Amino acid sequence: MSDVFKGKKVLITGASKGLGKAAALAFERKGAKLALAARSGEKLDALAASFSEPDKHLVFGIDLLEPVNLDQLAEDVLNQWGGVDVILHCVGGSLGINDSLPDWSNFAKSLKGNIGVAAEINRHFVPGMKEQNSGNIIHVGSVVGIQTGGSVPYSTAKAALSGYVRSLGRDLADHGIVVSGIVPGAFYGDDNAMFRYEFYKPDEYKEFVKSLPKQRMPHVDEYIPMLLLLANPASLIMSGSLVSMDGSQGYAYYNYSE
Repeated sequence: MSDVFKGKKVLITGASKGLGKAAALAFERKGAKLALAARSGEKLDALAASFSEPDKHLVFGIDLLEPVNLDQLAEDVLNQWGGVDVILHCVGGSLGINDSLPDWSNFAKSLKGNIGVAAEINRHFVPGMKEQNSGNIIHVGSVVGIQTGGSVPYSTAKAALSGYVRSLGRDLADHGIVVSGIVPGAFYGDDNAMFRYEFYKPDEYKEFVKSLPKQRMPHVDEYIPMLLLLANPASLIMSGSLVSMDGSQGYAYYNYSE
């Protein structure tokens, strides 16, 4: 697998922190060309500057919740690269919407942030993948989409994402496109939810870690080997699959909301 990503074009959303950042570093080490998108352009610029060949990558410091930005992202990448080989969707989260009965505007925002953005990006790039009869699209879900435990809108959005991955994976499998996802529980990464939880509520964080299997918080780097496997063009058998990677956390996650 050492050379399989050399020169491949990889688009990563939510790339400025957490799993998106860790994945960007991993794919760059494998020789891939990266298109990185996230709200923090400053963090993306710093990340790209740390790469061995910064100029071969594309950086988009944009709010992906804005439709015009999604369209511009797709237009720029397609104009400069003609298409992509791999899409990794790390964008999402509770977006600060934790009410059990949010108004539709906020409910729709949660759905948009956790599934709508990814679906719209896929809509732009899948036609090119069909033409080349290959491509890998990976979505990052959450254990709360299977067992609940997060806020109502967040759990609902992640459950919808699971259905999207399975159904789209089935529909695109005949085109050589592998659509898959991982279903993590809580994990620790640069400036992600658990990072902030520890920073703002250290005592609560310690108690939460004690509730996890083996009293251990997984680290973001533990997910990278699976992401590289799912991004491999030889992973056709994984089309439509959701890989559980919650470290047996199960309902330990129930008492925490992002």
